[in-house]
Amino acid sequence: MRATATAPRVATARARRDRATRATGRWTRARTATAPRARLGARSSASAVETLRFLTPEDARDVAETHGTPTYVYDRATLDAQAARARAFPNAYGLTVRYAMKASPNAAILKTFKKAGLHVDASSGYECERAMKAGFEGGEISLSTQELPRFFEDLVRRGVKVNACSLDQLERFGRAFPGGEVGVRFNPGLGSGGTGKTNVGGPSSSFGIWFESLPRVKEIVEQYDLKVVRVHTHIGSGSDPAVWQKVSGMSLDLCREFPSVDTLNLGGGYKVGRMSYEKSTDLAVVGVPVKEAFEAFAKETGRKLKLEIEPGTFLLANSCAVVTSVQDKVVTGTAEGHTFLKLDMGMTEVLRPSLYGSQHPLVSVSKAGELPAAQADYVVVGHCCESGDLLTPAPDEPETISERRMGEVNIGDYVVIEGSGAYCAGMSSKNYNSFPEAPEVMRLADGAGFAVIRRKQTLEQILANEVDFTA
Repeated sequence: MRATATAPRVATARARRDRATRATGRWTRARTATAPRARLGARSSASAVETLRFLTPEDARDVAETHGTPTYVYDRATLDAQAARARAFPNAYGLTVRYAMKASPNAAILKTFKKAGLHVDASSGYECERAMKAGFEGGEISLSTQELPRFFEDLVRRGVKVNACSLDQLERFGRAFPGGEVGVRFNPGLGSGGTGKTNVGGPSSSFGIWFESLPRVKEIVEQYDLKVVRVHTHIGSGSDPAVWQKVSGMSLDLCREFPSVDTLNLGGGYKVGRMSYEKSTDLAVVGVPVKEAFEAFAKETGRKLKLEIEPGTFLLANSCAVVTSVQDKVVTGTAEGHTFLKLDMGMTEVLRPSLYGSQHPLVSVSKAGELPAAQADYVVVGHCCESGDLLTPAPDEPETISERRMGEVNIGDYVVIEGSGAYCAGMSSKNYNSFPEAPEVMRLADGAGFAVIRRKQTLEQILANEVDFTA
């Protein structure tokens, strides 16, 4: 009887998913028709030379001379401004903004967002521990994870809110806390991301409980007398705003199935333009239909749901730049060749281009701290002994090199890599080729200097956990 009763709602959600999929397909085909894929060795696709965001050329030089290169530079003023924009997300009955700390877990960033009134979205038990060490209370942390840690019971006792992301996780929670309150993360059957690797919804994704498993979720909830108080969905990073809005409606359908739900968490993944030609999602616009949907739900059911969102990229992406040095310059061939700039950083600091074919603004600064007047086309590569250590891939094609128009560069000059706040320091291929972790500094809100928030790693620290072994 339970499965029969829920079938109409599941069918409704599935119909919405199918309509959204068809709409997304049309959007994708249209975009492909107007934006052909770059070919191997393509010349610059964008004529505009990128500019600095929050640093001045003199700042870049001073950071390099004081802290060395490469160095991550976060901007406190931008962090505060983005946090304020997120907290202004349209909502009907209350909003909690959770920082997706996997974007960059440095304690200074966590403390900045705690002061701004944000809570935390953690992706592992270790992130929960790290957030608490930075000053967050357990009750301010939500855990949605691919691997429910063995010590999750201790986290729950300390107040951490768990969202079960699989049927097995839900059963484990029920066995440990019969009669307890829990959140459930569903895969709504539809996903959207900047690339296939950042899409975390639909049948090709392992994230969340497949929406058609709703009857089994209800059986487990009944078996352990659980109270489902949160429904959670997240479809991907860099998602299409139209698809995100459609999933919001599908998520409300899931809330109908659990009268005890008082909070709907719609995740994050808002598209952020790093390059000057890319557009960013306007939260003030995309949130209005969601607010209206919550109001309609309340009018129909009498339930005023609170909203949670989990931005990471939105808060961090353009809040950080990496200052690096040009340590070599190589020319290959003639007509078919390229001028390569070799930086003293690479996938060890910014992995996204090598992994996703992501585009980051690259800004030339002379050693004297000036923007060059002349321009040239370059292929920019990292310092790792790896052909894939490429800073200028073709868009969304990590294995296709392309040239970038930049200010003219000589050995010893600087290149500032903008848009390096989210999924850079936190996701880099640390210690590959035994390169140490780069330092991180914070540009103070009043612009009066830089504070070190993580020192450069030493070789001794890299070797610290190795155990002496005699063959």
